[in-house]
Amino acid sequence: MSTSKPLASAPAGTHAIVYGGSIAGLMSTAMLSRHFERVTLVERDVFPNGPMPRKGVPQAQHIHGLLTRGMDILAGFLPGIREDLVAAGGEFLDVVESVAMFGAGSWRPRFRSGVSAPSMSRLLLEWVVRQRLQALANVRILDGREAVALKTSGDRTRVTGLQVQAPGGGQEETLEAGLVVDASGRGSRMPQWLEALGYPRVEETRIHVDVGYATRLYRKPPGFEPGWRSLALSPKLPEERRLGIIQDIEDNRWLVTLGGWLGDSPSTAEEAVFLEFARGLPQPHLYEAIKNAEPLGPIHLYRFPHHQRRHYERMPRLPEGLAVVGDAFCSFNPTYGQGMSTGAMQAEALGECLRQGLRGASDRYRQRAGQILQGPWALATAGDLGFPEVEGKRPPGFGLMTWYGNRFQQLAGYDEEAMTLFARVQHMIESPAAMFSPRMVLKVLAVRPDKAAQTPGPRPLAASTP
Repeated sequence: MSTSKPLASAPAGTHAIVYGGSIAGLMSTAMLSRHFERVTLVERDVFPNGPMPRKGVPQAQHIHGLLTRGMDILAGFLPGIREDLVAAGGEFLDVVESVAMFGAGSWRPRFRSGVSAPSMSRLLLEWVVRQRLQALANVRILDGREAVALKTSGDRTRVTGLQVQAPGGGQEETLEAGLVVDASGRGSRMPQWLEALGYPRVEETRIHVDVGYATRLYRKPPGFEPGWRSLALSPKLPEERRLGIIQDIEDNRWLVTLGGWLGDSPSTAEEAVFLEFARGLPQPHLYEAIKNAEPLGPIHLYRFPHHQRRHYERMPRLPEGLAVVGDAFCSFNPTYGQGMSTGAMQAEALGECLRQGLRGASDRYRQRAGQILQGPWALATAGDLGFPEVEGKRPPGFGLMTWYGNRFQQLAGYDEEAMTLFARVQHMIESPAAMFSPRMVLKVLAVRPDKAAQTPGPRPLAASTP
């Protein structure tokens, strides 16, 4: 196990509380351990003693991606966490070289890009991070407790703590703190709590996409070496709607997710429905890989009705000593894999605001978080708004941007420089603005779709199966 001592940092206060044991909550706890004498993590569930699912995270058994930027931030909060993850069975793989990707109607080139990301289950990631937090002397994990209300100053301008109780009732307990962080996810009750305190209702933006997906765990077939570690088959939006992913995870297993937009997803958790959906993907490779593989559990279904962004940055006022992170602030269509990494960026931003002192940190943070969300929100909603059926305000120039994005995808189908840049933007290492450099614009204008179609995909699976 890596060092359990928090990194030295300027103290901002005596006690901070994070409620919600999500990835965003865990990262926020790790960050706050560097700024407060004590940090308490409150979670409604009782944390399992191992990488196992829990009721409060129904999507935990599906594929998750911690992007490169998110991993870098986590490693800054908890030095040595990469080594801990590898010791627990995880891996770090080049996101271009190790993944066979089919998107925008063609296979992507594969080569060493220098962009690596973790390849493991969310269950393992959470478990390893929780172990690190439990080892920190100034962190207390209070699970099996439900947050029921904020405690504030008499004039309600400052949050002074959190009231908690056992789920379902019981005697309430008040925890005093100089900062309370809401990491309770999409179902956060913060809007209602603030209204009860006399604050205006936070403005929300929702974009309904009706995404659904089904995930099953498989044993990787012995001797199966197709030349890729993971496989991603993406639709050509908006003409197609279905996707399929095989993610290589710890213990020689695969997580296999099938899904789609606007209700086009597996309708039941039946094996025949799952396999037939896989057979209907734009390429046969995923179906061929799993049709004779050994299932290791049931098929899990999940539905995501809409993007949800709460505009705390637009609030005319909020109480001091309060911050909202992760899905409680903004929840993205999970097929784009931005959620955990955006939560990491918010936790990092909160830490930067605390370096200027606790006074005013809440207002500084919510403005900064609003700025951080602009890029990921634009990327995540751009593809979905391309569906005529999806209701939502299209930004100025949406048609031109969609045309350019499609052309860039075609360029990435054969141009290694464009593919590397795409990976760096996707993993939040570079801003999307990098795609509009003069050099890239010239390449996009001269794109050759016929050349993208010539990029070879993985060799036939029949030649790879034992």
